[in-house]
Amino acid sequence: MADLNEIQKAYELIDENADGRVSVGEISRFIKKLGIQMSEEDVRCILNTTLSKELDDNDGLKFEEFVHLYQSIFSIEDEEIENESKDLEEAFRVFDLNNDGYISSTELQQVLSTLGLISENEHPQRCQEMVCRFDSDCNGLLDFSEFKDMMSSKLSP
Repeated sequence: MADLNEIQKAYELIDENADGRVSVGEISRFIKKLGIQMSEEDVRCILNTTLSKELDDNDGLKFEEFVHLYQSIFSIEDEEIENESKDLEEAFRVFDLNNDGYISSTELQQVLSTLGLISENEHPQRCQEMVCRFDSDCNGLLDFSEFKDMMSSKLSP
C-alpha cells in the first residue's frame, strides 16, 4: 500500500487546476492518459458507488476522500493477489503428493494423468522436461517458487 506522500503526489498530478479538489473530469482525463477508455459518466458512477456519495459536475474530491478512494481500489487488488497466492499454494499441495515441499517429475506425471491431461502411458520424459525447464536450482525438483514460475508462464510444446 502506498504511503500518504505517494497518494498526495498522485492527487496533485490529477488536480490539473490545483484548486484542492479532484473533479470527475480530471480523473476521467487522467484515466484516458493511462490508456484506459472510460466515459466520464462511467467514472462518475464508479466514484459514486465507491464513495457512497453523489458527485455532480461542480463537485470534486477533497484529499481525504481521494485517500479513501485510492485505498479502496488498492485493497481490492491486494485481496486478489492474496487469493491468487492461496490458490497457487493449494495447487502446489495437490501436486506435492509426498508433502516434502517439492514436486518431482513423477508426481507431476501422476497428477496430470489423474486429471486426464496426459495418458497414463505417456513417456515420463515430457514431465521431466517440464520440471527441468523451471528448475532454477537444478535439483530435479520444483519448489513453490519454481512452481509459481511454471504456472505463470505460457508453456510451449
